Amino acid sequence: MKSISNKWFTFVLISLLAARTVRADNAKKPASKDACTATIKTAVDKAFPKATITKCKAETDKGVSLVEVKISKADGNAAEIDVALDGKILQVEEKVAIDKVPAAVMKAFAAKYPKAKADRAEKQSPTDGKPSYEIAFKDDKGKKEATFTEDGKFVEEE
Repeated sequence: MKSISNKWFTFVLISLLAARTVRADNAKKPASKDACTATIKTAVDKAFPKATITKCKAETDKGVSLVEVKISKADGNAAEIDVALDGKILQVEEKVAIDKVPAAVMKAFAAKYPKAKADRAEKQSPTDGKPSYEIAFKDDKGKKEATFTEDGKFVEEE
């Protein structure tokens, strides 16, 4: 009987510790259901007056809480906007045709990944800096993305 009690006690203790860990992790993240606040909507509506918000998702990027807002613009194209919780637009990401990516970026991509073929591209325009381009591609290790500044300097690979 004593071994059953010890097993039960151990089970309850581990369950309580696990529940506490989950609650602590969730407390660090903004609530997803409240992600599209009035502040966020107003900021997006001001920056993209004829766009329709299709999704809002709370995220943390490099320790900063933000909301990733997906929109459908008036011209039918989609965009993804990173918005600070106070409504400041941090960055706009839009798909770009490969042939519209600056030549310096494509040259740098070809030099860094000579055997890879670019699948798609995205222009990332931060509000406080110069645009960069994220190039998606496949290599022998799977799908990857590489980011370059508009003048062709390598930034990172994901």
